[in-house]
Amino acid sequence: MQMLKATLAIVAAIGTVLLTGCGGGSQHSVLPSQPVHSANAQQVTFKIDVPKTTSTNTKSPLYVSPATTQMAIDIQTGCPASCVSYTGYPVTQALTPTSGGCTSTLASTACTLSVALLPNSYTATLTTEDASGTALSTAQSIAFTVVAGTANNIPIVLSGIPAAIVAGTVSATSQTVILNALDADNNIIVGSGAPSFTVADTGGIAVALTQPTATSPNVFTAAPTAAGTATLSVTASYSGSGVTDACAQSGAVCSANFTLNSTGQPLFVANSGNNTVTEYAPPYTGTPTTTISTGIDQPYALTLDTSGNLFASNVGDNTVTEYTPPYTGTPTTISGGMSYPNSLKFDTSGNLFVANLFATVMEYAPPYTGAPIATISNGVDTPYGMAIDTGDNLFVVNNGGSVGSVTEYASPYTGAPTTTISNGIVKPQALALDTGNNLFVANENGNTITEYASPYTGVPTTTISSGIDGPDAVAVDPSGNLFVANGSNNSVTEYVSPYTGAPTIITTGINNPDSLLLDTGGNLFVANSGGNVTEYAPPYTDAPTTISSGVNTPFGMALGTHFLISITQ
Repeated sequence: MQMLKATLAIVAAIGTVLLTGCGGGSQHSVLPSQPVHSANAQQVTFKIDVPKTTSTNTKSPLYVSPATTQMAIDIQTGCPASCVSYTGYPVTQALTPTSGGCTSTLASTACTLSVALLPNSYTATLTTEDASGTALSTAQSIAFTVVAGTANNIPIVLSGIPAAIVAGTVSATSQTVILNALDADNNIIVGSGAPSFTVADTGGIAVALTQPTATSPNVFTAAPTAAGTATLSVTASYSGSGVTDACAQSGAVCSANFTLNSTGQPLFVANSGNNTVTEYAPPYTGTPTTTISTGIDQPYALTLDTSGNLFASNVGDNTVTEYTPPYTGTPTTISGGMSYPNSLKFDTSGNLFVANLFATVMEYAPPYTGAPIATISNGVDTPYGMAIDTGDNLFVVNNGGSVGSVTEYASPYTGAPTTTISNGIVKPQALALDTGNNLFVANENGNTITEYASPYTGVPTTTISSGIDGPDAVAVDPSGNLFVANGSNNSVTEYVSPYTGAPTIITTGINNPDSLLLDTGGNLFVANSGGNVTEYAPPYTDAPTTISSGVNTPFGMALGTHFLISITQ
């Protein structure tokens, strides 16, 4: 398949022209014409370039396939009421390097065809064909008028005739899809002679589609909301003044169905043991798709913004580094006043919060390169983690002091805490919010998980102790199921609301679990600082998928904000 370059013009020249033959050194091939003795005959010239090589030029006003060897031409009068072909028409004219009026270059075969016409109104139909006579592009019923004494310039748009529609993603990690229509000889139809496309999700998982635009008529984005498959229906069409609807031609293929395969979200792992952040594509068992080391120094926490930019907290040099996809370039470094940054969170406005274990919580506004817009210190004491609810209220787990606390702050976060939670708190290590903004706190020294309902000022609504032993991390899925990483007994325990029953206990593959992560499919990821990362599928009782390539003392994890896709037909 080739990207094509082509030019064509029909020009009615002024004055009486003596037409010569098309052999020897003639520069034109003469088509059936008005007799040369007709004093008012005007010369009309067809200029065709048949490309030989690939070109990136997609701005041509027509489509001529490199498989073109001939052109069928019909010139008629009396249209539209009573069309009659001009004497000698229709005619098929050869367009090869050895054809009359054609010359060959490295880039193309250039052919000039001439016809003498009396001043009148005409309709022309042009169809380029391959050697077997299969139509490749066409301009149907193009009306033009030959006027004596006037330069008659007649615009022509040759529309490529689709024989197939193909699709593919820009890259393995992209949600951008490129559509191309192919002619009968499998060449890509390009330029103004190419169709535009519309796309619809007609079945399967939900997919958010961004339609092709006037400037990118064959490009769209597909963002699935879950792993699985969807059927995408693609329709090609032609529009515009003077543009032939090639989809109306016999044999044209202007619709196709494709299967979108959504394989899951990319996984990022912070490896404190080898100063890298590694990215993995589902099913996560191979080597990392990306290994990030520039700017990484004992990475601890990871998060991504809504645009897919990756942020890593580096406790080794007290910085946060930001990486844009595909994460291989030089990072933006955020620093100044940080002291062991160990937790990262975004609010709904894209502001970044950084918890510094030995200092305060800082808030940065995009593009994050300036000074913090807020420094939160009132009530903050050895912050181990943070959470932000749906109203952008900030919760900080404070491990300092005799028993610790959890403090809540409302925007702009600089005043005293709106709430200080201490009832049931014993050296809190981590916290999480469910979809109803119920708060769960892991109390490492108390070997409990305490649950609090808004406004969080009373006693815990639930205290969970069964199976809890040195809780280091908590996570809640959309159904309200609670997961706890127990560092002291190398287990992860799952609790079903209202959390008073015995837990499901996961021990296979667990080795010093430090952080937990759930994807939209309910799959559980555990970062085991004693070894690797393990993934468990519901109901979590089977052996895990083990992610070990490139992993070294993993602490933080994050899932990409978009699902990876592939397209099949």
